[in-house]
Amino acid sequence: MFKKNKLKILMVTVISFCFLFTFSFVTACGSPKSTEEVSPADETIDVEIEAEEPEVVEEETSEEEVMEEPEEEVIEEEVEEGGMAKEGEVTFMTEDDIELNGNIFGSGNKWVILSHMYPTDQTSWFEFAEILILEEDGYSVLTYDFRGYGKSGGSQDISKLDIDLAAALAYIKQYDPELIYLMGASMGGTASLVVASKTTETIDGVISFSSPDEFEGISAIGVIGDIVPAKLFIASQGDEDAVRSATEMYEKSMEPKQLEILDGDSHGTFIFEEEPENAEKLKEIILFFLY
Repeated sequence: MFKKNKLKILMVTVISFCFLFTFSFVTACGSPKSTEEVSPADETIDVEIEAEEPEVVEEETSEEEVMEEPEEEVIEEEVEEGGMAKEGEVTFMTEDDIELNGNIFGSGNKWVILSHMYPTDQTSWFEFAEILILEEDGYSVLTYDFRGYGKSGGSQDISKLDIDLAAALAYIKQYDPELIYLMGASMGGTASLVVASKTTETIDGVISFSSPDEFEGISAIGVIGDIVPAKLFIASQGDEDAVRSATEMYEKSMEPKQLEILDGDSHGTFIFEEEPENAEKLKEIILFFLY
């Protein structure tokens, strides 16, 4: 009997211990579950905040674009016809649609057009152009490249030198010039004489420097007697062909006219590089003629 009671007590003890252990385990497992349930709400808040940011950026960008559009409409190129010329590089068209490149020096209303020699381009006149606008107040100078030379378009064509110079002359007329002088070295001088013979009413003087009376299809000797404005013929003594041409054209031309034979033997604008002393003499003669 005692043994049976002892066995019952032992079984109740075991059952009680199992119940306590089970209750403790269930209670311990329940606490982390409540902690994890909070995190989804936090994630939802993060998503909602991030979704609002792109809308603000798009609105700011659209406002900037609206502000920029009026500024583009205000920028326009103004061209004043008959106004003062601006120094720098220019282009103009010939009557046969060749684009020529030129450069303007100075800002006066008395003009000198400088035509270059063969085989150089307009840069051979740049140094003299700078001197001219400093020494002669109120003058502007236009240098340019014949077609096929320097920056000008087309192919080289000696027979059309006068057409190119005529285009340069037409270009400066838009500025209503007070005076116009044509000056050229070698073939540029020949072209200057030919153009001067055709436009005597708009030319105030022409300077021929080391220029042949005829050059590969373009001839000045046949029209020299038609040039009414003042004429200045220049050549270096050692440049015999240039001296002969200058003398012959001087003799066949009408007054007013002038002939100057310099020391040395340089041809055309080469005088500025080869004979500085004679170049100074040349400058004095030209400035006196223009004055």
